[in-house]
Amino acid sequence: MNSPFLKYADSVILIFTKAPVPGRVKTRLLPQISAAQAAQLHVELTQNRLQMCTSPGLCDVQLWCSPDVHHPFFSACRQRYRTQLQTQLGDDLGERMSGAIKAMLHCYKKVVIIGSDAPALGMPTIESAIEQLDHYDVALVPAEDGGYVLLGTSSFHDDLLADIPWGTKHVLADTLRNLDSLGLEYTLLPECWDVDRPEDLQRYRAM
Repeated sequence: MNSPFLKYADSVILIFTKAPVPGRVKTRLLPQISAAQAAQLHVELTQNRLQMCTSPGLCDVQLWCSPDVHHPFFSACRQRYRTQLQTQLGDDLGERMSGAIKAMLHCYKKVVIIGSDAPALGMPTIESAIEQLDHYDVALVPAEDGGYVLLGTSSFHDDLLADIPWGTKHVLADTLRNLDSLGLEYTLLPECWDVDRPEDLQRYRAM
């Protein structure tokens, strides 16, 4: 934690992911692929994010797990990537992200949350988000579907992620509404896509 040898020692990347249980992950890709194939894809995407984030020596990286840290896949990730595991707590994604932000800001100045399913999100964009937090309260990378694939912040606000219809095309717009209501300054980085729909899977396979 806070290693002086890291480029951004005051920052942490939190990768939010779920246990790869068939029928509970990447369900929008069914029936184009089977539930077992969707679970394996989820494993592949999560490993891709861990490999990318832990390789450059930029900052600490943690894997935030749902429903808990006890799935064998998470244990394997901890060993392979030497990352710390944390359990997501809360009734919806907003509560889980808020809890993670609040906890991590006790240890770090900047917190960046990414999902496990945006393979087009590269380290240059993540680095840019970290650096933009020197000038803005919040940095976001919008997703093509109306959500976002990265949320970075240097401060905690209870209402930042409140009353947001997660999983809909209104997620980004409602988050920006909350930011405006709170009087927070934010920056939007270039839009990215994630793997949620059959056409996204085709794009991923073509990378």
